Amino acid sequence: MMVILVAVAGPASAHAVLEGSTPQPDVVLASTPRSVSLTFDESVTLLPTSLRVYGPNGDRVDAGDVGHAGGKGQDVTVHLRAGGTQGTYLVSWRVISADSHPVSGAYTFSVGRTSTAPTAPTDTTNKTVGAALGAARFVGYLGSALLVGTMLFVAWCWSDGWSLRRVRRLAAGGAALLLVGTVADVLLKGPYDAALGLGGLGQGRLLREVLGTTYGHAAIARLVLVVVILAVLRLRHVPRLPSTVGALALGVSFALSGHAAAGSGRILATINDTLHVVCASTWLGGLIVILAVVLPLAADSAIIVGRFSALAAGLVLVMVVSGIYQALRQVGAWAALTGTAYGRELLAKIGIVLVVLLAASGSRAWVRRQRQQVTSTTVLRRAVLAEAVGLVVVLGVSSALVATEPAKTAYHPSIAANLVIDGDTVQVSAVPISDRQMELHLYVFGSDQQPTDPKEIDAAVSLPAKSIGPLPVSLNVAGPGHRQGTVDVPVAGAWRLSITVRTSAVDEATKTMSLPIR
Repeated sequence: MMVILVAVAGPASAHAVLEGSTPQPDVVLASTPRSVSLTFDESVTLLPTSLRVYGPNGDRVDAGDVGHAGGKGQDVTVHLRAGGTQGTYLVSWRVISADSHPVSGAYTFSVGRTSTAPTAPTDTTNKTVGAALGAARFVGYLGSALLVGTMLFVAWCWSDGWSLRRVRRLAAGGAALLLVGTVADVLLKGPYDAALGLGGLGQGRLLREVLGTTYGHAAIARLVLVVVILAVLRLRHVPRLPSTVGALALGVSFALSGHAAAGSGRILATINDTLHVVCASTWLGGLIVILAVVLPLAADSAIIVGRFSALAAGLVLVMVVSGIYQALRQVGAWAALTGTAYGRELLAKIGIVLVVLLAASGSRAWVRRQRQQVTSTTVLRRAVLAEAVGLVVVLGVSSALVATEPAKTAYHPSIAANLVIDGDTVQVSAVPISDRQMELHLYVFGSDQQPTDPKEIDAAVSLPAKSIGPLPVSLNVAGPGHRQGTVDVPVAGAWRLSITVRTSAVDEATKTMSLPIR
């Protein structure tokens, strides 16, 4: 099952990026094109309204037959209806990247002449649906902890525990939560992707789109696995090998529902995330078994807790190593830790885990003392309870992390450079303000290092790799020697910024610089 699930996740990038389009942005055509096509850097999943085209009067002019051109997952196309008028058209798109995140954007082109561009539709994820989806994932994670943790705790630390009804109820409760969370997750994912409200829950096409993705395949596999595991748990004895294999398979299903399903090295990332999920589930589930069953009912609780303490030490080690790998893969730069929502959520998770580890040290201290003399379980109860509560909070943060764009793609660093142009020094500052948009500031200083105003200063951007541009950047006077404008490009990529300084009617000079835009 694990091998099958990994194979489902084909090659992908970390986050879908628009690489090209036909027609190109800002082009003026002689006649209305028959279709509009987009090309992304990875295969994307389509929604019923993934590609919409609006005419100069604001009405939709596409035929609604959005699909993959030539069967290629990275190419998206839609035909236009005949009889288009002259003016500026708006292309609006919203697709699902391989990491399960919706990405959207818009650009314009014109036919015959330019005109006022239609207003882009609002493609903002519904907050209620987003919150409900996060809650569903949390319920699923908690169910996994109860089921996997109980199952592996009994299999590896307490072989006689399965004879107790309370233990079996914990496992059954975990399975029920996992089933409910997974079903709710699948039902909510379609409206979430399509930026719809809760009314979108009943749309069969959205559900079919979700079930046809790696995300949906992983959810279906998870539901089947829970049923199989419950059948195995009906045995009087919980075998170690089947229990461990089942837990790992569940871990794979969670890994392929998040960022591990995309990006280079996705197989290693899937294995890494699987181990992370299984270790976290075993740790939290084991703590709950200790609190709910071992301490109140087991006569040899000290021996059982000692076994789990040794197991937990290994679990923590694997979690730390796998967590570091996740951070390196999804963050990319130190500044992204504080400069993105993903980075800040990750820092919060790390801080909570450190507090949990401090509580865990209290549990280990109790185990060491127990070997020398009989001690009260009060200290142990408090330490284990603090660990469990902390890990439940960590699950909540993890639910948010899965739905947050990785810092590596969300981080938009500012760019600064000095260009010496015909004796003047132009200080360039480009500050990201949103996806594919940067606020550009140009400060011109003369040879005396004082602000100076040349006769004219122009800016333009181009993307040589896609033969786009040069696209002029409108500059406004913001002060002596200071020009300000907005760079707004249709696709992300390694753009080139050209600055031209004109000192007289015939004298001008141009310098270029790299301007990576995400």
